[in-house]
Amino acid sequence: MLLTWLIIDVVVIFALIAWLYRYRALHHLDYHREFTRSAVFEGETVEMVERIVNRKLLPLPWLRLESLLGRGLLFGGQANLDIRSGELFQNHISMFSLRPYRQIVRKHQVLCAKRGWYKLDSATMTTGDPLGIAQINKRFPLSLELLVYPAVQPLQELPLPNHSWLGEITVRRWIVEDPFLTAGIREYRAGDPLSSIHWKATARTGELQVHSKDYTADHRLLLCLNLETHEKMWAAVTDPERIEQGLRYAATVAEHAIRHGIETGFVCNGWVQGGDKVPIRLTPHGGSSQLLDILQTMARMELEAVVKMSWLLEREMEAGTADMDILILSCHQGEELSDMAELLQRRGNGVEWMHIPELNKRKGEIA
Repeated sequence: MLLTWLIIDVVVIFALIAWLYRYRALHHLDYHREFTRSAVFEGETVEMVERIVNRKLLPLPWLRLESLLGRGLLFGGQANLDIRSGELFQNHISMFSLRPYRQIVRKHQVLCAKRGWYKLDSATMTTGDPLGIAQINKRFPLSLELLVYPAVQPLQELPLPNHSWLGEITVRRWIVEDPFLTAGIREYRAGDPLSSIHWKATARTGELQVHSKDYTADHRLLLCLNLETHEKMWAAVTDPERIEQGLRYAATVAEHAIRHGIETGFVCNGWVQGGDKVPIRLTPHGGSSQLLDILQTMARMELEAVVKMSWLLEREMEAGTADMDILILSCHQGEELSDMAELLQRRGNGVEWMHIPELNKRKGEIA
């Protein structure tokens, strides 16, 4: 009889503990996760900090935390962290135990191995009583974002064209030479500073003339990245790593050009995640804010062609684009694309090509 009541008491106690954990275990439990930087370049490392706080008297003998992140973020090895990778995402599973009124802070070193826009909308916690009789889970909403820009490479590693722009401005000039060289004289335009007036030429012609500087005052650069790996390709990119290399080329040229005072824009037949499926066009401007806009656009860009690049060049021509240097980064120079590039040249634009080479499987070998 005594054994029977002892068993009943134990069962009642276990039932009460299970009930307590089922309805109270996740109360006053806080979770927070953040990156120490909101944006980095491909290949850089960022720190991710997560904090779990138990703000109650009830201890948590076990606690499982699960979250999904993109595969382009590589985490270093750490105790109590299990990573299960899929084709696009990796599932992070961590196990903890929390005493009353305690918190756990963990710091992860994350290698940003691939360009992209990484978002973490939520994390799920599961806990229960010590015997695992009762389990309860809760989804914690998060708004964690990380932009990974394309890597900026050494300029000399790019397959730069080396002939002149319309016999006048070489590519290597607008890439590396002194942007303050005087290139002649021209008529005064509204907004020109008085210090730029060429008084002798003004007296000779009877109209205001100013010193004409090179590209910092007169030239604009439009980078046109073509997602088509061949002339017949449509929609989804068939060789994504090759286009990723093209993005690195475009980011490198944009960074160097803007840093040297050239107004730079970006056109691409891809589209930006979080927006409508329309081709990308950033009007040429200068300054660090323009470079940031270009890099952010590149980080969020989806590798899917929504229009043909020849159509985008035709739109530039119809918009009256003239006196602009255009650099086309492309895997091919198909007939339609070449015809539109030639028409833009006839309109007075300097047009050059940068071929995106095919990457062989052997690391470091380029076709």
